[in-house]
Amino acid sequence: MKGFWMVILFLGIPTFSILSQTVVEPNQKFVWETFSFVFPEPVVVKLESTTNKKLTIYPAKRDGFFMVVRTLPWNEPLMEKVLWKESVFTRGIEPKEIQKTVGKLNFQVFQADQIRNQNALRNQVWISLDTKPALWIWIQWKSDRKDLTDFFESNLFLPL
Repeated sequence: MKGFWMVILFLGIPTFSILSQTVVEPNQKFVWETFSFVFPEPVVVKLESTTNKKLTIYPAKRDGFFMVVRTLPWNEPLMEKVLWKESVFTRGIEPKEIQKTVGKLNFQVFQADQIRNQNALRNQVWISLDTKPALWIWIQWKSDRKDLTDFFESNLFLPL
């Protein structure tokens, strides 16, 4: 049994390695791949490298939001758009689908509110197929944080 766990540990380490973790100050540009991001408060950015590249962003000092950014390995989503909504928004309230243009990039944005662990949350998933590789961003924040609602819905996190 001990040998089995050693093999699992040996095989699992290269697959799930974390490359770095960084603290980013408010309004400081954070550049990743060819994209840059800005955050409204100090955040911790965890960079992971698996088969796809992934960032996980969460506040350094208080709860309120988290963000996951991934590169997509394909040019077009393989699933129907309805499945994209259902995969992210568990029992979403009033789901919407909107188009946004930031700089020269076009994004398909899925948005829905939901209740989780007695918290009212707002979710957005941004998908850009204009870039190579394609970009997928999932943002979730507490609905009572109006500062975050203004920040994310005004596209201020993407200074292109």
